[in-house]
Formats: sequence, C-alpha cells, structure tokens
Amino acid sequence: MRHLIFRLFLIFIWGLFLFSYIFPWHNYGIKVPFSGWDYRLWLDLQWWIELDYKVDLDELKKSWNIDKNKENEIVEWLKSIIDKRIEALKINDSEINDASYGWERHIIVQIPLKWNDSLENSENIEKAKEAIWKVVKIQFKERKTSFTEKDFDARKQIAVWILDEVNLWEKFSVIWSKYSLNYENIIIGESDNLGEVFTSENEIKPNQINSVKLSTWDEWFAIIEKNKDEKIDYIFVSKTPSDWTAAIDSNWRILDDKYFVKSSVQFNDAARPEIELVFNDEWAEVFADLTKRLVWQQIAIFVWWEMLTAPVVNTTIYWWKAVITGEFTPKEAAKLSQDINTWVVPAPIYLTSEKTIDSKIGESSLEKLILAWFSWFFLIFVFLVFSYRLSWLMSSIALMLYVILVLAVVKLFGLILTLASIAWLILSIWIAIDANILIFERIKEEIRKWNSLLDSTDIWFKKSWSAIWDSNFTWLIVSLILFIFWINMIKWFWLMLWIWIIISLFTAMYISRVFLLWISLLLKDENTFIWLKK
Repeated sequence: MRHLIFRLFLIFIWGLFLFSYIFPWHNYGIKVPFSGWDYRLWLDLQWWIELDYKVDLDELKKSWNIDKNKENEIVEWLKSIIDKRIEALKINDSEINDASYGWERHIIVQIPLKWNDSLENSENIEKAKEAIWKVVKIQFKERKTSFTEKDFDARKQIAVWILDEVNLWEKFSVIWSKYSLNYENIIIGESDNLGEVFTSENEIKPNQINSVKLSTWDEWFAIIEKNKDEKIDYIFVSKTPSDWTAAIDSNWRILDDKYFVKSSVQFNDAARPEIELVFNDEWAEVFADLTKRLVWQQIAIFVWWEMLTAPVVNTTIYWWKAVITGEFTPKEAAKLSQDINTWVVPAPIYLTSEKTIDSKIGESSLEKLILAWFSWFFLIFVFLVFSYRLSWLMSSIALMLYVILVLAVVKLFGLILTLASIAWLILSIWIAIDANILIFERIKEEIRKWNSLLDSTDIWFKKSWSAIWDSNFTWLIVSLILFIFWINMIKWFWLMLWIWIIISLFTAMYISRVFLLWISLLLKDENTFIWLKK
C-alpha cells in the first residue's frame, strides 16, 4: 500500500509538471520557467506569408543548351538552396514548392507567422527575403583597350529591354533585380520630384527611353512610370560602357562561376588571409587559354559588381584555382568565402509577389474538431461510467495524462502539429479506450470466478497484455513502414501515430493499473468499482 501511494504521488507531481510545460503560456503573455518554446504548427493552423519568386533562366539558356529535365534539376537545386538559407536563419518551418505559369518557372516560399508577435514576424520576413533572393555572381574580366559604337549601342539595348518589360507590367523592383545582376551601373528609385534627381534638356515622358544627366558629366537613359501612390518610379541605365569585359577564350567560353566548385580561406606566407576559389578541370583549360593570351595584362575577379582583385598575368597558368587577395581580416575573409559558397546559384530569382494568407479555414476546422471531440468524449464518458463505474473514472484520469504526455513529447522534440495530426490524436484516444475496455472485461471475468477486487485487478494485467500488445503492434508496424516510404509532410503524421501508440500502451498498462489497484484497495463493493451482473 505504501509503494502504491508513493507511485500515485509521483504520477500527480509528474502530471502537474507536464501540464505546466505543455500549456501555451506565451500566448497569454505569461512567462513560466521551463515552459520551453511554442508549439511548431503547420501552415494549416496559422497565418503565413507567401513569397512568389520567378526563376530567370534566360541568361542561362544563352550559355547552355537547357531542356525540360535540366530546367527541373535547376529548380530543385534552387529549392534546396532556399531551404538551407531559411533553415540557417532559424525562423519557422517553411514550405517550398515550384509552379509553372506559361513559359515561366516560379518558386513559392510559404513562411509561417506568429499571431502574437508582429514585430518578430516583420523582422523574419525581411531576413528571409534578403537571404532568399541574394545571389553572388563570380566573373573574371579583362580590361577593354577601346570603346566602339557597338559598346554604346549595347547600353541603349539594355534600356530597350527594360522598357519592354515595363510595358509588360513587370514590377520595377523585379526588373532592377534582374538587370542589376547581369549588367553594371543600373539604378532604381522612387521620387516625388524628378527635378531633384536629374536634369534633362527635353520633356521627360513616362514609359519611354529618356536621356538625362545625374551630374554635369554623367549621362543616363531613364525609364519612368507613375505608381499607385502617385509617385514616380525610375530606372537609370548609364550610357558609359564598362572598362571591363567578360574574359572569353579562343573557343568563346566565358570564364565565370558555372565552373565553380567551392571557396575556402587560406593564409599566405605573410599570415594574411585570402580566399581560394576552386574550379573544375574544364575551367583550368579555359583559364590556361586566357592567361596565354593575356600575358602582362590584367585579369580582374569580380564578385557581384565589385572588383576584388586585378592581378597582372606573368605567364600561362595551368591551374584550377584562383586566389582573391586584399586587406581582409580573418573574419571578413571567412564571411566572403561563406557568401560565395552559399550564394552562387545556378539561376537568379526575383520576387514577383508577396501576400499574407490567414488560417481561418484551419482555425474554423480546429474549433469544430475540438468541439466534436468534447461532445463525443462526454457521451462516451457518461456511457462508460454507467457501464464500468469508478474503474472507468480512474481510467479517464489516465487518459487525460495520456493527452498531456503526448503534447509534452510533441513540444519537447519540436514535432510539427498539423490539423490532421490533431484529428488523429483525438482518434487515438479511442485506441486507448479500447485497451481499457479489454482490461475491464478481464477484471469482470476474474470477479465472476470469485476472486477479490485486488486479485482480479492484478490478474488482468497478466492476461490482457498479450491481446492489447497484438492489436497495437499491427499499428506500430504499419506506421513505421508508411513513415519510411511516404512523402515528407505525411511522415510527421505516421511518426506521431507511432509515438501515440507507445504512450497509450504506457498509460494503459502502468498508470491505469496504479489507479485501479489503488481504488480496488479502498472499495469493497464490486458494483461501485465495476458494474457487474453475476
């Protein structure tokens, strides 16, 4: 009896502690020690932001022969890169999918929002947007010796392409992201008064290519458009060609990041940090061809549009590595190397739309689900109390502890709660009830054999375990197989079902047993303990 009381006390203290752990105190602004983090909820249970990114394959198609399969590979590669970037930010669980709109390929990123923290939401969204779209472009360039009319025409052609996209109702920010990645000296902005931004001898007309000056010596092409806020959006394209041009070998292969393998930080003989870029074997062939032609000339390494180094070639280099030197601190060198490894992507992406989606459907379904569960459990509770009396009352307390223990495991291990998994949590209680009914019927059989309440309760444990284990073992095997072979989102469901079954076996065979043994010691009347017709 003393050991039984001690076990009851432990179960009571353990139940109180777990309840304080699982209760969502944060939602009510209450800080409780050891309450842990918030529950991880799937998109069907909360608000989320949806970011739509267009995958720009145009530049890639100019250099490579890309078919549909290659496109799919590039999109999947980009999705994995985006997933790693968001995961590194330690935001919330995100969902990343791809979509096709006509000839365009898009990547849809859905990031959950916290309903009680708008400041953290806005910060997370900005961090995610900055991380997702960022692209590092590594380029090797040689210096131009002169400018031709073709070079100046090429700058105007860029303005023509931009105007064409503006007339197709593309966003200015998307157009700028695309062209600033591939061409230098392109500026975007918004203004109430264009006279404060530039000067022009002619009338400035919207949706046309205009000639303007940003200073007395700097001439630009300007494309302007009035936005919905009655302000003026503008994009400027410099008329002046770049001093540098892409390094191209004798076979017209461009030396850029498509041959890139990895970046790392090394220290030279003077103990100064430098960034080592490793490329593949084909790059070594292109580099050797170029350095043979450019002996005693410069080859510049550009990351983004910033020239990081421009060494003079002394001899032909048969090597698959390049080194970026400069006045870097070890921390700056490590960050640049990490950025190059992380942000070099197979194709750039541009944010085309952003919208917030609420969870009214999920919230409504969850409310109905919980209401249905309470109604169902109340009816089952009344029926089983009438059928099994105090023994069922004790088992009901064990079932409440079962729910608390399941939620504690979900919260402790950061498992994702979905609307479907909550539905199955409620249904899993029926599995636990089924185990209790087997136990009660076994107790009735033993009482009919004129055993005492205590003996009958103790005997059922030995006799009913095999039947309970057999029925639940089938569920365990099925859920394990489906977890291994099913898709990612459904994996959580089968994993949680597996956990629920293990916990239900523990509550049925240990907690319910302790409660029933305790009540069988206190009661003498069999019909009060369990309703029985002899």
